Amino acid sequence: MNPYAIGVVGSNGLMPNTKEDALLKINQLEREGRNYSVGLMQINRSNFLKYGVTPERLLDPCTNLSVFEKVMTDCYVRGKTLPRALSCYYSGNFEAGAREEKAFSDSSYVQRIGYDAENRYVVPSTKADKEKFALGQRHDSDRAKNSTKSARVRIVYPEGVLKSTLIVDDKPTKILRGVD
Repeated sequence: MNPYAIGVVGSNGLMPNTKEDALLKINQLEREGRNYSVGLMQINRSNFLKYGVTPERLLDPCTNLSVFEKVMTDCYVRGKTLPRALSCYYSGNFEAGAREEKAFSDSSYVQRIGYDAENRYVVPSTKADKEKFALGQRHDSDRAKNSTKSARVRIVYPEGVLKSTLIVDDKPTKILRGVD
């Protein structure tokens, strides 16, 4: 895992060894008007303004992971399903990440990251989400004028640390976790 990694759309990625080198490469990509993503979770430049970050701040792993969580949560709330959220995170829309790509041996992004449609996944919520829900607050994307038909989202609030499975509706269910 390289916190200075830079993914360049339509080209090979860059793997700078230092923050300074990463910033030089990012500045060049900006001058060239290229589309790129930065850091551990490859946050795309289209998200910088929306989440109030700069490429330099995203070279910090903590900031990068924090923005990833916000992007992924927004995608999940709007997309209503995990595959659609993963597609949104990858491409900015709910379909492209599910399309097979020749450049990746005819596999889709959703397939490459290990999502298996045959297994059930639960996306656990957080204490902060529980408090917002109790207060009747909604996510900004819930207010979108052009929202798709509402899907029933089941929110699960774990009581403690989750390590591998959770029992939902009397069935063992895999928990979606980050990479160890």
